[in-house]
Amino acid sequence: MRQFSSLAARALRRSTAPKPQTPSAGPKPHKRSSAPKPKPKPHPSSSPPSPVPDTPVPVPAPGPPAPAPMPTRPWEEALDAAQRAFCLPLAGRVLAAAGTGNAAVSPAGVHAALSLAAAGARGATRRQMLATLGCGGGGRGAAADAANVASRVVKRVLKDRAKSGGPRLAFACGVWADASTKLSTEFVEAAGGLYSSVAKTADFKDKPEDAAEQINSWVNKSTKQTITSLLPDGLIDQNTGLVLGSALYFRGRWLDKADTGKTAEEKFYCLDGTSVVVPFVEYDRTRLFAVHDGFKVIKLPYKQGNNERKFSMYIFLPDAHDGLFELTKKIFSEPAFLEQHLPTEKCHVGIGVPKFTISFQIDMKDFLKDMTLELPFLRDADFKDMVSEDDSGEPLFVSDVLHKVILEVNDNEIEEASMKKTIGKPLPRDQFTADHPFFFVIREEVSSAVVFMGHVLDPSSQS
Repeated sequence: MRQFSSLAARALRRSTAPKPQTPSAGPKPHKRSSAPKPKPKPHPSSSPPSPVPDTPVPVPAPGPPAPAPMPTRPWEEALDAAQRAFCLPLAGRVLAAAGTGNAAVSPAGVHAALSLAAAGARGATRRQMLATLGCGGGGRGAAADAANVASRVVKRVLKDRAKSGGPRLAFACGVWADASTKLSTEFVEAAGGLYSSVAKTADFKDKPEDAAEQINSWVNKSTKQTITSLLPDGLIDQNTGLVLGSALYFRGRWLDKADTGKTAEEKFYCLDGTSVVVPFVEYDRTRLFAVHDGFKVIKLPYKQGNNERKFSMYIFLPDAHDGLFELTKKIFSEPAFLEQHLPTEKCHVGIGVPKFTISFQIDMKDFLKDMTLELPFLRDADFKDMVSEDDSGEPLFVSDVLHKVILEVNDNEIEEASMKKTIGKPLPRDQFTADHPFFFVIREEVSSAVVFMGHVLDPSSQS
């Protein structure tokens, strides 16, 4: 892991400087007589003798560079703290502000982008960013915790392994500065190596439209054409500072083919009392299922690939057709509520879930400010660890924290099997039909990382 803090960078330079030579010891002198020797008289015409140089004092060679700071706790523990302190509060604010539309957010993706930026921050700016990310007091150990969580999530959880049979997952993350900025080599390399992201420059001041196109093209390429753009028109101008961005695409198939199920057109009842007719996937299975006071929860596992990841969708369905916001208020106001109400018992359940696609894009800046993260957005923010020592440009500050999610719940395998029948199978004991607004979580089970949170208010609309 490359250490790119200013302290480690200076230590690295010290370790590569030429070592001073320690003078070698000469032959041992003979023991002098105790009788004093007469001093020679100087010749009148001779010049005064040169002073005898002092014996050089050996200078110890510099030691090795300071070791990279170690995380203060296991990454699973740090991840749990980050999800409680950062991911849940952020998702709650975003979904509450989404109004009457469908919405989805990836707290893990936003966490990765902010952790990357925090790696280039110093002083109070860094301390505030790390505290917001749930990493404690902001020391070097806290910075290592944030980097450790972000690195493991992007490499283990958000990396696409669809070829092995798992969900299709595309992730792009980066930080962009104006072309006048000279980014630090250490920071650029850490962005690519540690965070699987990029740190780049673009000409914000003179060619803002070209800069936006450059960023959008990179996102399109990095997500393999699943997300074609991240920056809205007109976002970049000559006053733009740093732009942070994260984009995620997800599509999975359910664990097994619904060979006893069907795809049918059914009514979905919206919050305003109207209804829309949309395709539903209907089948029965033994699944983890829970009935609580006022709502039900079911776990729908996705088909897994040949790796350690295991994704599942949890759907929280209120009993009342208009009960979604009351339910999500409970979920986000109590940090332990979500974990405490996940299902733990298996039941034979009749399942009905609408097919839907969500495309959701938002600037996180105002939500982060509401979470008391303010210093990175000020003109006197300190991002000196992001730039080279000889950078003479203007001080950096964050202008925007852009985030985009495209999520597809549309399993074609179920359509292919919709005509099959099974005779003699017992009827399900319980029924779970998501025919009115619901909240969902997509989680990676091995790490417990919450990849997506969202709600569906109208499955006939993408937004």
